[in-house]
Amino acid sequence: MIARSVPDRRRAGAAASRRRALALPVAGLLLLMGACSTPSPPKPAMVPIGANGNYGYSEVMLETDRYQVSYLTPRLKVSVSRADREADIVAAKTQAHDLAFWRAAQLGREKGFSALKLVDEHTDSDVNTSTQRSYAPAFYGFYGVPRYRHYPGGFGPIPWFPGDYYGYGPWGYGPYDSYERTSSSLRVNSRLEVEFYKTGPQEAQSIDAVIEDLSKKYAGTTYP
Repeated sequence: MIARSVPDRRRAGAAASRRRALALPVAGLLLLMGACSTPSPPKPAMVPIGANGNYGYSEVMLETDRYQVSYLTPRLKVSVSRADREADIVAAKTQAHDLAFWRAAQLGREKGFSALKLVDEHTDSDVNTSTQRSYAPAFYGFYGVPRYRHYPGGFGPIPWFPGDYYGYGPWGYGPYDSYERTSSSLRVNSRLEVEFYKTGPQEAQSIDAVIEDLSKKYAGTTYP
């Protein structure tokens, strides 16, 4: 056996350390890729609440010709920008209102009525913003210095970690990068009170016309 000199052993040890450091990012990326599951297919929006999850329509009879019809959306992803989010909120409220009104018209037809009138309505929105930080082995190896980068638009260096990026070397908290992701979500609940008529007054709407109009607009609407 040929004995190695001290410099040779040091060089061999340094090479092994470099191989281990390079293996960490690869292992981290494989772990992250494995965590990304295939998304489920979209589900129809116009369903009774609970049929496809925690969203859908429901109704409560107040009188034989008067009902409260509600539509609750699932929690939807929206822009983290307040200005852009306002447009998302308006669109989600409009859709929830229309889906509730569509269901009201369907209900009126099932009960044998020909017209309906919107008596009262309340549409509420709940916006939630959260920040999540995740860690992965540093892309720049073990030896680095604390560093920070901001990615405009909220997209980080790899697609599944959008957001701000923090990297730490041995002079920080260890050979890991931290990815900070801020997300916002929205949920809307629209509650309508409607009256049904066999022969409606002038301000009432034709049930057949409402169903025809809203079914054309929302028949293919789905949620993730």
